[in-house]
Amino acid sequence: MNPEIKKAAIAVFEQYPTAKELFITPDEQAFLKEDRARMHNKDYQTVKRSDVIEAPKEGSAVKKTAAELIEFIPTVETLEELATLETGEKRATVLAAIATRKEELTSNQD
Repeated sequence: MNPEIKKAAIAVFEQYPTAKELFITPDEQAFLKEDRARMHNKDYQTVKRSDVIEAPKEGSAVKKTAAELIEFIPTVETLEELATLETGEKRATVLAAIATRKEELTSNQD
């Protein structure tokens, strides 16, 4: 893998902690959705999180700050991802942001 592409992938995975894969074009543009990458450039590369970031060891998870999570939550596109973020979360501000995003996602489905 090209070192520049790997560096771009790591940066995106750090910004989107629940993303499992992304799609990077030769000009190092990263997309979370394959169709967007394809529209940008048909010669994109699929990169899995496990290919560029070592999985954290058991019990050594790094907890994001409330501000980081609140900024990230509006970008979540599925209820499953929200459920993952909600598991074990006790901070009221984060839970409020999750509830707001759930309402947005469920109202978009109607």
